[in-house]
Amino acid sequence: MAYTSNQLTQIATSARTSNLNNAINSVTFSNTNLRAEAASVLVNVTGSANSVFSAQVTRSSDGRYYDFTTQTFLAATTSQSRLKNQPPGSFSLAIPAAASGDVYTVIIMAEPHYGTRLVIGNGIRYAASITQLGNAKITFTASGTGITNTALGDSTGSIVDIFTNTTSPTVVIDELQLTVPDAVSDYGFFITTTEKDLNNGTWDSGALYWQTGNYVANGAGTDATALILDSVDDLFVGMQVGTINSVEQAELRAITAINTTTKTVTLDGNETWSNDHVILFRAYGLRLIKQVIGIGLSLVNPTVRLGQTTTSIDNELTSNKTGSADINVNGTLGIGVGATVRIRGLEKSEDEGACTVASVDSSSNGGGITGGSIVLSNYKLKASAAKPVRSKTKIYIDGSSNKVFLNGTLSISKYPAAAQTIYVDTSKILTKGTAS
Repeated sequence: MAYTSNQLTQIATSARTSNLNNAINSVTFSNTNLRAEAASVLVNVTGSANSVFSAQVTRSSDGRYYDFTTQTFLAATTSQSRLKNQPPGSFSLAIPAAASGDVYTVIIMAEPHYGTRLVIGNGIRYAASITQLGNAKITFTASGTGITNTALGDSTGSIVDIFTNTTSPTVVIDELQLTVPDAVSDYGFFITTTEKDLNNGTWDSGALYWQTGNYVANGAGTDATALILDSVDDLFVGMQVGTINSVEQAELRAITAINTTTKTVTLDGNETWSNDHVILFRAYGLRLIKQVIGIGLSLVNPTVRLGQTTTSIDNELTSNKTGSADINVNGTLGIGVGATVRIRGLEKSEDEGACTVASVDSSSNGGGITGGSIVLSNYKLKASAAKPVRSKTKIYIDGSSNKVFLNGTLSISKYPAAAQTIYVDTSKILTKGTAS
């Protein structure tokens, strides 16, 4: 009977191992998940007293070999790259720092000529990995309609870190002014949640969101709720459609169901898209953010403040102003309809309600940066030749401003595996002002 080369090899191996009475039973590590900093890992090899093994360690990022003498990783193997003929026991590895992380493969080899076999692996060789997890940065950014992306702060840490309430790293947002682009048609912002003070309010963690990468529509939909995608990987029920083909959606439709077989997500309202449109999804709120990307966050003392908006009378008034008469002013930036007005000599024409801005004209009187006009409601401004309202008389606007300041403390209880950006959706905190 003729044997193949593989069969002959198997027969030879079987013959050699039939007399292998010494066993290596297990290989364990003091730690298999390391932080990015340098660390020492203890490798424990257990087995019968007369068993003998050798060891080798490789690094995944560059394929280098561990030198047991110098405790460094070298490009080529040397005599020091193999820990030879060791009895059961422990040996240590000096793992260097790696900001981006790495994977180290520890290979334990039985020495058959010492009558040793492995109970684990293939009987001769066993490999196990030690993972070094890189640090990950969480970047916090404010973004929304009428707001240029504004950096709020960042924090870097490791996914293996575990924190208590007292040790959690924090990102403190302290009177940080949001970036508002310069525009003549700047009618300011209103705080959505206020009490008595129109210039001060609060916000909550519902404004925090994480946004996915790109998902591609597989087919078109018109006023539809069944959205077929090229992939539904890493999508979760509750996530919302943020943008379609780079256009931010006015109403953020939420995912109510995911069919992984047909790659279909069901939305809680109608959307319209075309084939191959790129769709971004958002996870809003602390619970869903943690579920999707593992970031543990809490938010304390979130407040928002409007800077005081002012303008002034452009030309001296020598007669009463009331009703729908225009008042020429030295700039309309930050003034929106509905804001309340304070000015010397101003009286309400009705008992109920405040004196408010009824309309804004940013194109008249030289434009909104240095000119423009406003119309007030529920007011009477007394003026006469004898007692005029002088030019440059200050007008104070409450409730509307283009100077917005955000406050709050974000505590981190869990870092992600990779760098992530968490957004504060200012559209959930502020309402953009209008001219009419």
